[in-house]
Amino acid sequence: MWPIVKILYRELHYRRLKSNPGIAADPGKLGEQLKNAGDIKRGMALQSFAFLFFGIMMAGSIAGAEDETRASVMFATYALLPFIMALYTTTVNASYAVSMGIFEPLKPLPIRTGSKYLSLLLAIDNVPAVIALLPAVIVMTAEYGLPGFLGLLWILTGTFLGHVLGLIVFTFFGSASVGGRLSKLRTLARTMGIILFISMFYALNYFQEYVRKHYEELLPFFAKYSMAYPFSVASITEPLSSLLLLLSYLTVLIPLYLFILRKLWGRMDEVRGSHAKTVSFKAETHSPLLALLLKDLRIAFRKSALLVGLIFPLFIILPSAYNILVSGPVRKWAIVSVLFMMAWVTSISIDTVLKIDGKAFELLQTLPITVGQFIRGKLLVMNVIPVTAAVGLVLAVSYLNPGEIILLPVAIVLPLLTSSVAMAFFYWNERELSVPETNFGHVMILMILNGMALGTVFALWYFFGYAYALTVATLGLFLVQGAISR
Repeated sequence: MWPIVKILYRELHYRRLKSNPGIAADPGKLGEQLKNAGDIKRGMALQSFAFLFFGIMMAGSIAGAEDETRASVMFATYALLPFIMALYTTTVNASYAVSMGIFEPLKPLPIRTGSKYLSLLLAIDNVPAVIALLPAVIVMTAEYGLPGFLGLLWILTGTFLGHVLGLIVFTFFGSASVGGRLSKLRTLARTMGIILFISMFYALNYFQEYVRKHYEELLPFFAKYSMAYPFSVASITEPLSSLLLLLSYLTVLIPLYLFILRKLWGRMDEVRGSHAKTVSFKAETHSPLLALLLKDLRIAFRKSALLVGLIFPLFIILPSAYNILVSGPVRKWAIVSVLFMMAWVTSISIDTVLKIDGKAFELLQTLPITVGQFIRGKLLVMNVIPVTAAVGLVLAVSYLNPGEIILLPVAIVLPLLTSSVAMAFFYWNERELSVPETNFGHVMILMILNGMALGTVFALWYFFGYAYALTVATLGLFLVQGAISR
C-alpha cells in the first residue's frame, strides 16, 4: 500500500511541476525540483520544522500554567489546530488530487477500496500539524505524566476526526453538478449545507465557552459526560474517563471512516457511469480579469469542496465579529482587530485558488492571458469573500455607530495587501503562467510575512493615526502589485 501512495504522491507533484513552464522546460531543474517536492520524508520534514516554531511557543504557555487543570484547558484549545488543518487540507486537496487524474490508472483494477490510497495521500499533509503539538505533549508528560500521553492520543483522534469530516464533505458535496433546471438550486443547497456543517463546529465552541465561564460549577459533570471536541480533551486530568471517552469517539469514527471509503471510491469513479445531458450555453465576452474571476467562482460553486477552501478564512474570524455585534457598545479597536485578523487569514485561501483549475490549467496556457492578468484575477477570487465580509462588518457596525464608516477603505485595502504579498511570494520574477508548489510550510511563511506587514500598519495606526496607516497600506499595495505585474 505504501509504495503505491509514494508513487501517487510523486506523480501529483510531478504534474504540478510540469504545469510550470519555467521548470518543465529545463529537465535538470525539473529533476531537482521533483527530487525535493516528490520526496515525502523530505517534504514533511521541512513543513514540520516550520510548524515546530509555533509548537514551542504553545508548549511554553503550557509550562507556565499554574496547575494541571489550567494546563489541560490550554492544551484542549491548542488541540483545535490539527483538527482544523485536517478538515481544511482533506476537503480542499481531495478535489484537486482527483481532478489531476492521478487515480485514473487505478480505476480499471479489481480493487473495491481504492479510495484508501486517496485517504492516506491526503493524511500525509496532516502530519506537520500533529508534529507542531509534540512539544506541548512533551511538556504535559514531563509535568503531569499520564495526561500528557492521553493528550497525544486526543491529538491523533482530533486529526482523524477532521480527516473523516473532510472526506464526508468531499464525498457528499464535492461533485460537480452541471446542467439541468435545478443545477443552480443544487449548488445553493450544497453551499448552504457546507456552511451549516462548519457552523455546527462553532455552535459546539459557543457551548464550550459557556461551560468555560461556569467552569467551577460544571467541571465535574462536564468532565464525565462531555462529548464535544476539543473541550473533551480537557478530560485528560481524569485518565480513566478520558480514555473511555476517547474509545467512544473511535467506536463511531472507525466504522464511519470505512463506510466513507466505500462511498468515496464510487464518487471518484462516477464520471465513468455518468449520462450525457443537453445543457444550454450562451457565449459571453468579458475583460480578462472578469472572465478569470467568473470562471474560478463557477468552478468553486460546482465543486463545493473547493468552496470550503474559499470560505474557510471567514469562519476563523466569525466568532470575533459576532461578539462585536452582540456585546453591547461598539469599541473601535475591537473592530480594527477583526479587520486585521481577516486580512491576515486571507492568504490561507491561496492554496485553494491556485488549485481551482486543476488539470484544465493546460488550457489556460494556450489563451492570450498575461501573468499579470492571471495574478490579478486570482487576487480578485481570493478577496471576494474576505472583502465582502470585512465591508459587511463595517457597514453593520456603522449602522450602530455612523462614525465607523471611516474604516471602509481599510477593510478593502488590508485583504488586498496581504493577498498581493502572497502572490508576490509565489510569482516573483515569473514570466509565464504556472502553478507553483504550495504546502503548509509556505503558508506559514506567508502568515509570518503578512504578520510583519500588518504589524507595521497597525503600529503606524496606533502611534501616528489612521490616515498614516491607510496611506502606507495603500502605497504598499500598489508597490507589490507593480512588482508582480511587470
